[in-house]
Amino acid sequence: MISGRILIVDDNVSLRESLAAVFLAEGFIVDQAEDGGLAIEKLGQNNYDVVITDIKMPKIGGIDVLKEAKKLNPSTVVVMMTGYGTVESAVEAMKFGAYDYLQKPFSMEEMQLRVVNGLKMRHYEHELTYLRGERNIIYHFDNFIGESPSIKKVFATLKKVSRSNASIMITGETGTGKELVAGAIHYSSQRSKNSFVKVNCAALHDNLLESELFGHEKGAYTGAVKQRIGRFEQAHRGTLFLDEIGDMSLSTQAKVLRVIQEKEFERLGGGRTIKVDVRIISATNKELPLEVQNKAFREDLYFRLNVITIKIPALRERKEDIPLLADYFLKKFAGDLKKSVRLISPGAMSLLKRYQWPGNVRELENCLERAVLMCEGSEIKREELSFMEDMEAVNGDAPAVKIPPSGILLKDMEKSLVVETLKMCNWIQKDAAEMLGISKRVMNYKVKQYNLSNPRWIKNK
Repeated sequence: MISGRILIVDDNVSLRESLAAVFLAEGFIVDQAEDGGLAIEKLGQNNYDVVITDIKMPKIGGIDVLKEAKKLNPSTVVVMMTGYGTVESAVEAMKFGAYDYLQKPFSMEEMQLRVVNGLKMRHYEHELTYLRGERNIIYHFDNFIGESPSIKKVFATLKKVSRSNASIMITGETGTGKELVAGAIHYSSQRSKNSFVKVNCAALHDNLLESELFGHEKGAYTGAVKQRIGRFEQAHRGTLFLDEIGDMSLSTQAKVLRVIQEKEFERLGGGRTIKVDVRIISATNKELPLEVQNKAFREDLYFRLNVITIKIPALRERKEDIPLLADYFLKKFAGDLKKSVRLISPGAMSLLKRYQWPGNVRELENCLERAVLMCEGSEIKREELSFMEDMEAVNGDAPAVKIPPSGILLKDMEKSLVVETLKMCNWIQKDAAEMLGISKRVMNYKVKQYNLSNPRWIKNK
């Protein structure tokens, strides 16, 4: 149901109170003003989604109310009411930003329809303003790929917390898909029909970040040539995703904390308090408890944001998901690039599973795009991934068995090799056997021979 705060302005008490009763029943917060002067005073005190105003009133008329409403908040939907003989004035009002007008007498249903349509149009305009030019990402839990125990645990947690209004902090290394998780939470929540607004806190200088979050008034600083609606305001009744929250300065942290606590803020250069209802989802690749300990992050803000924590595992911690992810990216890029690539050879897949992926899923995606682009046949071979062996050397991912000056027994060297390979394959014996070029039966024998164990083997029994 569409709702919000509405101001009804008319010197006709009967009409004004009839309109108020209709919109109160629809769930709106309704304020009334009997003349233009009182209306302008109320506009300075509250943030209105809709203003319904008569054009002809004593002293200060509806056109002045319209101009003030649009000056304070250009996104306010203004509907003009006009009597016979003032239709030309109503049409003129459209030039000053009025959404629509109705000629008296009118039905209450007709006014309701105009207001609802105006609010819908405003929502679509906001979506276009903030989402135009961004990549179209489908946020849904069903689009997550993975069968590993660690990622399944994440999926289970997401489904439990998504429908609450609790603040959520998503942690994990760069490239693990924190934004995708945040989007899925929003679009599975009760706020899904409202905006999902994203801010990268690391990408903007402190002053620019404040303007991005809270908006600014015209002339608030050099270069502020017009009013800007901030991300908190845009996310009203929706979700605000604060990515890389650990890079936010202490001064901005204090202002964000105030919005979370008081549910209100002022635009930069403005004195009018704007109330908002926003769910916060934050993400970081930093160890925020350590940042708190080092006085680089506010402890009170950390506790406000960290009501629920979701840790996204690194790709090297769920290597059994690599074939599924690789196959997904293969099909995606083969379609995008119009290539007939359909398979990944065993040798190429072995290399994908051996690599440690410091850039996580994002790096795997980039590697598959490059491989599909370079592939000449229908199968990606190890040669198409030769650039990965160079990356292994740079990242120091290729393990080496060091022989001490005193020497080493062959059986001890073999044990070290088996252990290193199991670690590289996240202790999945089948994958380690494939990498070593031995059968699963032989690998099982080596595990028993060297009395090797791992907690995940016990869980899987």
